[in-house]
Amino acid sequence: MALFLGLLLAQVGVAAPQSAVVAGELRADATFSHIGVSWAISGDTNRNSTLTLEYRLVGSSTWRAAAPAMRANPSTIVEGVALNRNYHAASAMWLSDGEEYELRATLTDPDGGNTTRTITKRTRSLADFGPTVRTRFVVPGNGGGDGTLNNPYQGIQTAVDNAEPGDTFTLAAGTYQPFQILASGTQAQPIRISGPLNRKAIIDGANTTRGVVTLGESNQTLGFVILENLTIQNGAWGIDAQHTHDILISRNVIRDVGFGIYNRRQTHQEYNQTVIDNVITGRTTWPGTGIPSERGLDLRGTGNVVAYNSVMNFGDCISVQPWNAQSSYGQDIYHNEAAFCVDDGIEIDYNQANTRVWNNRVTNARTGVSIQPIYGGPAYMFRNNFFNIAGAPFKLHNQPTGLFIAHNSSARIGNALSDDGQQWRNTIIRNNFMLGTRYAFEFMTIADEGFRDVDYNGWGTNHASDSPSAPDFKWNNERYLRLSNLQQIGVETHGVTVSFNDVYNATLPASVDVASPIGEADLRLQNSSVAINKGAVIANLNDPFVTDGQPDLGAFELGKPLPHYGPRIDYQIPSNIRVYLPLARR
Repeated sequence: MALFLGLLLAQVGVAAPQSAVVAGELRADATFSHIGVSWAISGDTNRNSTLTLEYRLVGSSTWRAAAPAMRANPSTIVEGVALNRNYHAASAMWLSDGEEYELRATLTDPDGGNTTRTITKRTRSLADFGPTVRTRFVVPGNGGGDGTLNNPYQGIQTAVDNAEPGDTFTLAAGTYQPFQILASGTQAQPIRISGPLNRKAIIDGANTTRGVVTLGESNQTLGFVILENLTIQNGAWGIDAQHTHDILISRNVIRDVGFGIYNRRQTHQEYNQTVIDNVITGRTTWPGTGIPSERGLDLRGTGNVVAYNSVMNFGDCISVQPWNAQSSYGQDIYHNEAAFCVDDGIEIDYNQANTRVWNNRVTNARTGVSIQPIYGGPAYMFRNNFFNIAGAPFKLHNQPTGLFIAHNSSARIGNALSDDGQQWRNTIIRNNFMLGTRYAFEFMTIADEGFRDVDYNGWGTNHASDSPSAPDFKWNNERYLRLSNLQQIGVETHGVTVSFNDVYNATLPASVDVASPIGEADLRLQNSSVAINKGAVIANLNDPFVTDGQPDLGAFELGKPLPHYGPRIDYQIPSNIRVYLPLARR
């Protein structure tokens, strides 16, 4: 059995009064393939209520189990203060886009208050952006034209100054000046700005200190605008997206910029922003020191989807951190290639519930995924691939709570996984494959409340950073020579010891400041690996991946091809970056 370490505060000293759970507001947030449910509660001072979430397609008779739920406790200390949030939350995963689903949420408490609610929620779809009704033509220039084929608009600014819902602006190849659009489309009739498929419509900022492309203004919101097939370059902010919602940024090249896509306003009005299949390259030199402010993707708000992008050479490559610790729900980050990130590969700091990060590859970064902190969770982080991470695969700082870390693969110089002594609570670490050169893990504390459930993982170290006789583990600041010694205190009782030989190629560079070519490492399991079939079954989370009922450890099931990382289009890698493409993409 997995050992849950940590004591409930209510169990210290005088017992807390028993109380029934009281159901409050239930909210649901949908992306293209997931629906997250958060159920506010009160009562339950002894924290023994639970949530079970099930789902089914409308019209189906069979309920399916959703992913494991997490409880947010209001008295839990996060970043030095009480969380003051009281809810249960979980995600229904791997849904079809544009479909109606029933979700059945059941609260159970031995002290009373058992409640079941069933709601209906539709997943989003790219087809929700309706068709445009007019095509207007644009060529480079400084004003004039009426948008017809024979008299196209001269320059993008002239075109978008005349934009109406339902317009498609088709750009000819050439170089354009920066522009700002203030008009919104509608869901039925969006505004589309589209370049040629070879992205030879180039918007050049001429080293502007502002946005090369600006969406909206400080005193308005803007939505239902599509930017596609453009090259956006040479400015402080590639796309300055102000108070934007329901926008689609797709198949663009954004390069030579400080920030790639930037929600820089602080009013928390952004939501449902979709960024897919882009190549975003910054100006930040790797390796570097400090914490550069520049970010490849800097999205705020709720319901954002970041998928199939290549993001390189920024401080943080991908960030969905809200402003001023405002609540963020239902974010999806998947199938991205993040590399040469001086700080974080992926940052989900200050998210609250149902943030999902999966099937991403992070190479040459200080941190794989930053979670400093999570405000209750769940934050699901699974099937990610980390290599040559200078700090840690997961940044467990600022007392995060509500983490589900499963099926990730990582190899790095130093500890395979570690914390800095700060508390992190209500966390499940399951089915991961972690390699290092010092401790397999170094955890300085145990949870002062809530739980840490660490089991069914593969831990390996070659001790290249210390000595073969050095201990493999540090748990609660105590050293344990080998996994068998750790298991004697009830930790990782189902874990296994793995090695660099369990995978195809985990050859690390000489130091963390030496670049590992993207894609050269291959952390898929060898046929002889001890990690095969050693994982625990996880409801819903594993549905698309595990077909035999026996999960392997790490991000990759035996014999399966590597996931596709980055854009699903052909693109040219900048000449200063060494990239090795998987065989399937050569």
